Amino acid sequence: MSSSADIDTMNAGHAKDNIARMQHDPNLFKDAALKTVPSTLFVLMPIFALMLKIMYAFKRRLYMEHLIVALHSHAFIFLSILVLFALAALRSLSQGAWLRVPLGLATAAAWIWMFVYLWLMQKRVYGQGRFFTTVKYCCVGICYSVLLSVSIGIAFLLSLAQA
Repeated sequence: MSSSADIDTMNAGHAKDNIARMQHDPNLFKDAALKTVPSTLFVLMPIFALMLKIMYAFKRRLYMEHLIVALHSHAFIFLSILVLFALAALRSLSQGAWLRVPLGLATAAAWIWMFVYLWLMQKRVYGQGRFFTTVKYCCVGICYSVLLSVSIGIAFLLSLAQA
């Protein structure tokens, strides 16, 4: 039976091996980072709903309603990321410069639409004016972005230690 120290030493060894492999093949780093995003977003969904519950405490909505908004928001974000990856793949496959400009514009439009749609959805669901929707959208967005970044970083470091 292994002790906790043996397991920690073994995980540190895996992390060193994985880091060495990533130095030779940078795609491993990208793949490991992208692999952690969906599970991290799924785990943080209830926390996002809690943040909405706190922001809209005086709206007298159940936590489940905020969780449905969180599910809808995350589903839209996943769909937007899929579109962005498809556009990036098309851009890398395009041979001529004539196609790169429209694909670049489509990528910019997809990024802009992602933020605009989430703002419009929040405004419509919670029924507040532009000012309060914008303030709450920015507060929740900044807090969630920081939380998501830290969580993805931790998940990525933990994934390095696994075989």
